[in-house]
Amino acid sequence: MDNAFYYWQLMRLRSSGQSQIQVKLEVQTWLQERFPTALLDPDYPDSQLQRQLCNCWRNQKQDADLAQLSLRCFISHQIHQSCLNLAQRYGDRYGLSLPELLAVVLDDEGRRSPVYRPLSLEILESYDPDKSALNTWTRQLTHNHPGLNCVLLDKGIYRASDWAILNDTNAEQLERILRDYHLCSNHEITQALSLLEQYQQVYRRDRLLQRRLGQQGRCQTPSEKQLQQMNPTVSSGVVLKQLKHLASQLREYRVHVRSGNPRLYQPRDEQELETLVGQQPGNWGAMEDESERFLQVYRQALKDTLAGAIAQVLKTNLDKLRRRKNGRDTAYLEGLHLSQCQGLSMTEIAPKIGLNSQVQVTRLLNLKRLRLEVRHLLITKLYQRITQEALNYIPIERLHAIDQTLETLLTELVDDMMAESAAQTQSAKSCQQISRFNAALCRAICPLRQGFE
Repeated sequence: MDNAFYYWQLMRLRSSGQSQIQVKLEVQTWLQERFPTALLDPDYPDSQLQRQLCNCWRNQKQDADLAQLSLRCFISHQIHQSCLNLAQRYGDRYGLSLPELLAVVLDDEGRRSPVYRPLSLEILESYDPDKSALNTWTRQLTHNHPGLNCVLLDKGIYRASDWAILNDTNAEQLERILRDYHLCSNHEITQALSLLEQYQQVYRRDRLLQRRLGQQGRCQTPSEKQLQQMNPTVSSGVVLKQLKHLASQLREYRVHVRSGNPRLYQPRDEQELETLVGQQPGNWGAMEDESERFLQVYRQALKDTLAGAIAQVLKTNLDKLRRRKNGRDTAYLEGLHLSQCQGLSMTEIAPKIGLNSQVQVTRLLNLKRLRLEVRHLLITKLYQRITQEALNYIPIERLHAIDQTLETLLTELVDDMMAESAAQTQSAKSCQQISRFNAALCRAICPLRQGFE
């Protein structure tokens, strides 16, 4: 068997964020005694040993915990390799590093009875030896891990194929995206809608036929014949180029909405909100009053909706932690306080909340996910609040005219606030001025901490 050591060497993260190999001697000794033929025979299939280990673990036979740990060791290597492949594929172009990916998914500390449920155990518990190979199943679940996809989206990477994107986009979505996000003309939108319709008629028909014949897998590039059927008036090369351009526009929009990284506007500060409602002819004194009232509404709405969004996300996270076997809700709340309110580093926080390393603290707090969840709630609530209250002093025709710009501008201002919070956390200096988001977070944490005392 090739790479037999995969079954007793665990790939894990060091406190520095780098990966290292940890030899599990008890697993190695047990395997050599229990499965000597499998380890020594170079032709012995991995699938057979994996099936034997799964049976030992799932049937709770003697040394079931060693069988489980052995499989987790194997899975850890596959997780590491999956992340390495992604880093090699996207690293140079998108600035993606291997440690960024590993920090999200390589979370097994190698205990025979883990205190929390690492990804390797999640993969193992959902694995069916009769349906796929363990390395294939691990690669699939790793590549589709929500946290990993968040990291990739932050870098502008959305890994669905062009053809899959075109398959699941309808005409109404396409028209809205091209008009509101890419600011395309009516003529461009009409051409794109016609192209999408031609593509889907041919490609979906053939895709359905393939599935009926039992052919599965990723969507492949349209064939020469398919391209000619889509538009027989131009060359297949031109049609392919048009389809890829359309898919790239849709991909850019999906990265925008899923990562919270809009590109349409680059507002400088709140003064752009003032410009938004104020640039119109007429009475300049009245215009200035209107702008000031608008900013007052914005600031109060941001304060109120931010507090509500943070409280909702914190409640959800704490409820999830309480339901776990070894609930860490108290440690989570204290860790947030020390990190966001006191400015301590993750390494300094670890011993104070009963954890062993910076990596464990980072994983428990998951600040990036916290900000994304708050952001998702905040933008919707903030936009609804402002548009509703603005009707008190802005004519509805005027509000309709600025509606799309307003939504995009509010999104960017929220993203600026989140970026400020992330920068403060990264520098971890308690003496610096606290960010607006962190200040609101600390106000929400304070009564919750008192409730734990």
